[in-house]
Amino acid sequence: MPVDLAQRQLDERVRAASPADRALLHARLRGDAIRIVWAAADLAGPMSETERARFLLRRLYPDLEGPRLESIMGRLEAEWLAGTWTGFRRPDPVR
Repeated sequence: MPVDLAQRQLDERVRAASPADRALLHARLRGDAIRIVWAAADLAGPMSETERARFLLRRLYPDLEGPRLESIMGRLEAEWLAGTWTGFRRPDPVR
């Protein structure tokens, strides 16, 4: 699949950036992704904490499926029932 012009320009800008600038970009994009996924969870309606965890994990890590996701969910559900996990923390709002 050919890369479009906008993607090629972005790639060139990232490669030309210093390691410190790339780290800042990574942090900003990661934060943006987390806020977008939380907003999608809010729009999806009421969920239990474990349902919300599954929703968030599946959208942040699309390759996390099958036995690995089920193993994580099993641990989270057990910790929820034991009272040792209270759910994922919502990100701080953007200032």
